[in-house]
Amino acid sequence: MIKINLLPHASAAKTSNTEKQILAFVFSLVIITAGIFSLGLWSGARVSELDKMVQEKLAQRQAMLSIVTRINQMQKEIDEIQSNIAAIKDVRLRQQLPVIYMEETVRCLPEEKIWFQTLELSEQGILDIRGVALDNQVFAGYVDELRNSAYVRSVSTQRTSSRQIMDLDLVEFQFQVRAGPKTFGQE
Repeated sequence: MIKINLLPHASAAKTSNTEKQILAFVFSLVIITAGIFSLGLWSGARVSELDKMVQEKLAQRQAMLSIVTRINQMQKEIDEIQSNIAAIKDVRLRQQLPVIYMEETVRCLPEEKIWFQTLELSEQGILDIRGVALDNQVFAGYVDELRNSAYVRSVSTQRTSSRQIMDLDLVEFQFQVRAGPKTFGQE
Protein backbone atom coordinates (compact mmCIF):
# COMPACT_ATOMS: atom_id res chain seq x y z
CA MET A 1 0.00 0.00 0.00
CA ILE A 2 0.95 3.35 -0.83
CA LYS A 3 0.32 6.32 1.33
CA ILE A 4 0.09 9.73 -0.09
CA ASN A 5 0.36 12.65 2.15
CA LEU A 6 -1.37 15.63 0.80
CA LEU A 7 -0.37 17.95 3.50
CA PRO A 8 2.09 20.54 2.51
CA HIS A 9 5.52 19.52 3.76
CA ALA A 10 7.21 22.67 2.66
CA SER A 11 5.25 24.96 4.96
CA ALA A 12 5.99 22.79 7.97
CA ALA A 13 9.64 22.99 7.13
CA LYS A 14 9.43 26.73 6.82
CA THR A 15 7.97 27.04 10.31
CA SER A 16 10.66 24.96 11.88
CA ASN A 17 13.36 26.90 9.96
CA THR A 18 11.94 30.19 11.28
CA GLU A 19 12.02 28.87 14.82
CA LYS A 20 15.63 27.90 14.33
CA GLN A 21 16.44 31.36 13.02
CA ILE A 22 14.67 33.03 15.97
CA LEU A 23 16.46 30.74 18.38
CA ALA A 24 19.82 31.47 16.70
CA PHE A 25 19.05 35.20 16.77
CA VAL A 26 18.17 35.11 20.50
CA PHE A 27 21.25 33.00 21.24
CA SER A 28 23.44 35.44 19.26
CA LEU A 29 21.80 38.35 21.04
CA VAL A 30 22.51 36.74 24.43
CA ILE A 31 26.15 36.09 23.47
CA ILE A 32 26.61 39.65 22.13
CA THR A 33 24.96 41.11 25.25
CA ALA A 34 27.18 38.94 27.48
CA GLY A 35 30.23 40.05 25.47
CA ILE A 36 29.28 43.72 25.71
CA PHE A 37 28.60 43.32 29.44
CA SER A 38 31.98 41.58 29.93
CA LEU A 39 33.73 44.24 27.87
CA GLY A 40 32.01 46.93 29.96
CA LEU A 41 33.11 45.26 33.20
CA TRP A 42 36.67 44.86 31.91
CA SER A 43 36.90 48.48 30.70
CA GLY A 44 35.33 49.72 33.95
CA ALA A 45 37.95 47.79 35.91
CA ARG A 46 40.69 49.16 33.63
CA VAL A 47 39.37 52.73 34.03
CA SER A 48 39.29 52.43 37.82
CA GLU A 49 42.81 50.94 37.72
CA LEU A 50 44.00 53.87 35.59
CA ASP A 51 42.22 56.34 37.91
CA LYS A 52 43.99 54.76 40.86
CA MET A 53 47.32 55.05 39.00
CA VAL A 54 46.58 58.73 38.20
CA GLN A 55 45.88 59.39 41.88
CA GLU A 56 49.16 57.70 42.86
CA LYS A 57 51.08 59.73 40.27
CA LEU A 58 49.45 62.96 41.49
CA ALA A 59 50.41 62.10 45.06
CA GLN A 60 54.00 61.37 43.94
CA ARG A 61 54.05 64.65 41.99
CA GLN A 62 52.87 66.58 45.03
CA ALA A 63 55.55 64.92 47.17
CA MET A 64 58.20 65.76 44.54
CA LEU A 65 56.99 69.36 44.31
CA SER A 66 57.41 69.79 48.07
CA ILE A 67 60.92 68.33 47.81
CA VAL A 68 61.75 70.63 44.86
CA THR A 69 60.45 73.61 46.84
CA ARG A 70 62.67 72.66 49.79
CA ILE A 71 65.66 72.20 47.47
CA ASN A 72 65.06 75.63 45.92
CA GLN A 73 64.89 77.17 49.40
CA MET A 74 68.14 75.45 50.35
CA GLN A 75 69.78 76.66 47.12
CA LYS A 76 68.73 80.23 47.91
CA GLU A 77 70.17 79.86 51.41
CA ILE A 78 73.41 78.43 50.00
CA ASP A 79 73.67 81.28 47.48
CA GLU A 80 73.07 83.81 50.26
CA ILE A 81 75.71 82.19 52.47
CA GLN A 82 78.20 82.11 49.59
CA SER A 83 77.48 85.77 48.92
CA ASN A 84 78.10 86.56 52.59
CA ILE A 85 81.35 84.55 52.55
CA ALA A 86 82.53 86.42 49.46
CA ALA A 87 81.71 89.74 51.14
CA ILE A 88 83.61 88.72 54.28
CA LYS A 89 86.62 87.63 52.21
CA ASP A 90 86.52 90.93 50.33
CA VAL A 91 86.36 92.89 53.60
CA ARG A 92 89.26 90.91 55.06
CA LEU A 93 91.32 91.47 51.92
CA ARG A 94 90.55 95.19 51.98
CA GLN A 95 91.52 95.33 55.66
CA GLN A 96 94.95 93.96 54.79
CA LEU A 97 95.53 96.16 51.73
CA PRO A 98 96.67 99.33 53.56
CA VAL A 99 99.30 97.30 55.39
CA ILE A 100 100.41 95.70 52.12
CA TYR A 101 100.62 99.12 50.41
CA MET A 102 102.64 100.61 53.25
CA GLU A 103 104.90 97.57 53.34
CA GLU A 104 105.50 97.82 49.59
CA THR A 105 106.34 101.52 49.90
CA VAL A 106 108.87 100.79 52.63
CA ARG A 107 110.26 97.67 50.90
CA CYS A 108 111.28 99.71 47.83
CA LEU A 109 112.93 102.37 49.99
CA PRO A 110 116.75 102.53 49.60
CA GLU A 111 118.38 102.35 53.03
CA GLU A 112 119.81 105.53 54.45
CA LYS A 113 119.30 107.47 51.22
CA ILE A 114 115.67 108.58 51.56
CA TRP A 115 113.83 109.74 54.67
CA PHE A 116 110.10 110.28 54.97
CA GLN A 117 108.77 113.27 56.85
CA THR A 118 105.06 112.55 56.36
CA LEU A 119 103.16 109.63 54.96
CA GLU A 120 99.35 109.74 54.68
CA LEU A 121 97.03 107.09 53.28
CA SER A 122 93.56 108.19 52.11
CA GLU A 123 90.48 105.97 51.94
CA GLN A 124 90.81 105.91 48.15
CA GLY A 125 94.20 104.19 48.45
CA ILE A 126 96.34 107.24 47.69
CA LEU A 127 99.59 107.64 49.62
CA ASP A 128 100.79 111.22 49.98
CA ILE A 129 104.51 111.12 50.84
CA ARG A 130 106.86 113.97 51.73
CA GLY A 131 110.49 113.62 52.59
CA VAL A 132 114.12 114.16 51.58
CA ALA A 133 116.57 112.17 49.47
CA LEU A 134 120.36 112.35 49.06
CA ASP A 135 120.02 113.38 45.42
CA ASN A 136 117.74 113.30 42.37
CA GLN A 137 119.10 109.95 41.14
CA VAL A 138 118.22 108.22 44.41
CA PHE A 139 114.71 109.71 44.35
CA ALA A 140 114.22 108.80 40.66
CA GLY A 141 115.39 105.22 41.31
CA TYR A 142 112.95 104.92 44.21
CA VAL A 143 110.05 106.20 42.08
CA ASP A 144 110.95 103.73 39.29
CA GLU A 145 111.07 100.89 41.81
CA LEU A 146 107.60 101.87 43.06
CA ARG A 147 106.22 102.01 39.50
CA ASN A 148 107.40 98.44 38.91
CA SER A 149 105.61 97.18 42.04
CA ALA A 150 102.54 94.96 41.62
CA TYR A 151 100.74 96.90 44.35
CA VAL A 152 101.18 100.38 42.85
CA ARG A 153 98.93 101.66 40.08
CA SER A 154 100.70 104.94 39.50
CA VAL A 155 103.20 107.39 40.98
CA SER A 156 102.91 111.11 40.36
CA THR A 157 105.58 113.53 41.55
CA GLN A 158 104.06 116.71 42.97
CA ARG A 159 107.29 118.66 43.51
CA THR A 160 111.02 118.35 44.09
CA SER A 161 113.32 121.07 45.32
CA SER A 162 116.78 121.49 46.75
CA ARG A 163 117.05 121.80 50.49
CA GLN A 164 120.10 122.29 52.62
CA ILE A 165 120.22 120.47 55.91
CA MET A 166 123.39 120.59 58.08
CA ASP A 167 125.61 121.65 55.16
CA LEU A 168 124.22 118.83 52.95
CA ASP A 169 122.48 119.55 49.67
CA LEU A 170 119.47 117.26 49.74
CA VAL A 171 116.41 116.94 47.53
CA GLU A 172 113.08 117.60 49.18
CA PHE A 173 110.16 115.82 47.48
CA GLN A 174 106.43 115.32 47.56
CA PHE A 175 104.68 112.67 45.50
CA GLN A 176 101.55 110.56 45.46
CA VAL A 177 101.29 106.84 45.05
CA ARG A 178 97.98 105.38 43.90
CA ALA A 179 97.87 102.01 45.63
CA GLY A 180 96.16 98.95 44.20
CA PRO A 181 96.89 96.30 41.62
CA LYS A 182 97.80 97.53 38.16
CA THR A 183 95.13 97.33 35.49
CA PHE A 184 95.90 96.17 31.97
CA GLY A 185 97.84 98.74 29.97
CA GLN A 186 98.55 100.94 32.95
CA GLU A 187 102.06 101.73 34.06
